[in-house]
Amino acid sequence: MTAPATAGVVIVGGGLAGSLLALALRARDTPVTVVEAPPMAPSGGGAVFSSATAISYGALPGWPLAPTPLARLAAGASRHWRRLQTQHGDLGWRRLRLRLQGGPAWWPLPFAQVDTATLASRLPVALEAAGVTHRIARVEQLLASAAPGWRLQLGDGTSLAAGQVVLAAGAGCRQLWPGLPDGLRSSWAAVLELPPSPLIQGRQAAWLPARFGRVALERRAADLSQPEWLVDGGLVPRGDGALLGQHTLVRPGLELGTPPPAGVVEEQLRRCLADQAWAAALAPLPGRLLQAPVAFCTQGLPLVGPLAEAPGLWAFTGFSAGFSQVPVLAPLLAQALVAGGDRAAAARRRLQQLGLGWSDPVGADRRP
Repeated sequence: MTAPATAGVVIVGGGLAGSLLALALRARDTPVTVVEAPPMAPSGGGAVFSSATAISYGALPGWPLAPTPLARLAAGASRHWRRLQTQHGDLGWRRLRLRLQGGPAWWPLPFAQVDTATLASRLPVALEAAGVTHRIARVEQLLASAAPGWRLQLGDGTSLAAGQVVLAAGAGCRQLWPGLPDGLRSSWAAVLELPPSPLIQGRQAAWLPARFGRVALERRAADLSQPEWLVDGGLVPRGDGALLGQHTLVRPGLELGTPPPAGVVEEQLRRCLADQAWAAALAPLPGRLLQAPVAFCTQGLPLVGPLAEAPGLWAFTGFSAGFSQVPVLAPLLAQALVAGGDRAAAARRRLQQLGLGWSDPVGADRRP
């Protein structure tokens, strides 16, 4: 039985990328359906699985992190977050003091953060108020239709059909479309979620490393012959508590693989933090380990735009600094998707100028 066509755009993935793109499309009066997979069940090893959005620091540096056009654009992300809050209410954006480990007491450059606890509670309300249709179901299969468009077979036994589909499911994108470029890969990330305590109360500031080792490890992913892990130190407020540290595990190849044992990851994370003077008193604090699969791109630039040899299929994934990059790119992608004519062409050119949409334009049809 053929699924009825869904008007507008179907977005696979209800995290930061999928949600902000949905809001940008609704601002253009485009009907949008977001299909979000149900949460991963806790494992027998004590792991608490979360989303990449929920375990993010939500950091928003007000200066370019690299000498690239995208980095310069992302430095203005706070302006986009303020606009979103004007339109949709509090989403957790706030100015925050920044302290760099090993640097000056306080960094004088502009810095802000999106509190992901507030975002998690407020974003579903904003999506509903904007008229976004929300489905909780796992997409089991993505098939090209005989007519132009796509059919999504869902885990609840139903299906959706749409002319335009956007893959914004992070580390889950490759399972749906194996023909994605090899530069898009995935890793396992983990943080410690700390409850309120005297040691973190009053620290309404972000304590971050001057340079994250995770970024360099991701760049080397294609050359790895065995799994590698590292720990970046960091502390940011989240709700009434905080997020501490970042554990990253990158494996060779394109497959995500099974989550690493939670006990091993937590021991590695706490041990590395205990060796850093600024975090020595924080490392033993009680807290729970949150793990999530994360998508990244070895080129350092996200995969944004139409996919080669797959008309109507788009990607919006692989962000290295999602809270800075997603809000500035979502309006551009929305324009490229639905504006039509010269405006859509202008948006595509702008994405190309930013170095995005780097899927292989040459070669055989990669449809599975």
